[in-house]
Amino acid sequence: MKIKLNDSFTTYRLIASCLCLMLVAHQGYAAGEQEKAADRSKAATPLLVTLSSQKVQVDKGGKESFSNSDKVKPGDIVQYKAVYHNRSKTSIAGLNASLPIPFGMQYVGKSARPVSVFASVDGIKYGAEPLMRIDKDKDGKESQMAVPYSEYQGLRWEIDKLDAGKKIEVTARMRINELSKSPAELVAKKPTAPATTAWKPY
Repeated sequence: MKIKLNDSFTTYRLIASCLCLMLVAHQGYAAGEQEKAADRSKAATPLLVTLSSQKVQVDKGGKESFSNSDKVKPGDIVQYKAVYHNRSKTSIAGLNASLPIPFGMQYVGKSARPVSVFASVDGIKYGAEPLMRIDKDKDGKESQMAVPYSEYQGLRWEIDKLDAGKKIEVTARMRINELSKSPAELVAKKPTAPATTAWKPY
């Protein structure tokens, strides 16, 4: 009986050891698969862009505070922030970080950060803020005028290089002129630049 007990115990220890090895191997395999899946996700989308917004409030003393932007009304100021995260193992060169100006909103001049921002009235040509254009009076005389901020359609920052694993954030403030009536209106405003004027892109 003693010999059989030892044999049984030895067999039990061998089975337990095998089960432990199988469990460790399974855990290692699962972790490896999760890591591979994460790597595949990063390879598929090396640049992750996260957009958020906050309502800007200013008290009587001029101190700013931020709150949820779910409930806003015409006249409110909303700050939009886009975070660009390079999840790859190599740097990304020639990155254009963009912020569209939604329907019913107007860009608050000089609120963009970083300040080296480019703006557009048509989403195609961009120029340094403030945009300037040539206006003609009734006599045909030309004069250079600033493009109204109400005509701005989008903002863009030109990033020379975003190193591997690094993030960069861009922000800009918008004033709400009117609330959108449908989700389609949130995409962007329609171009409003007058056909009789010309503005100078960079």
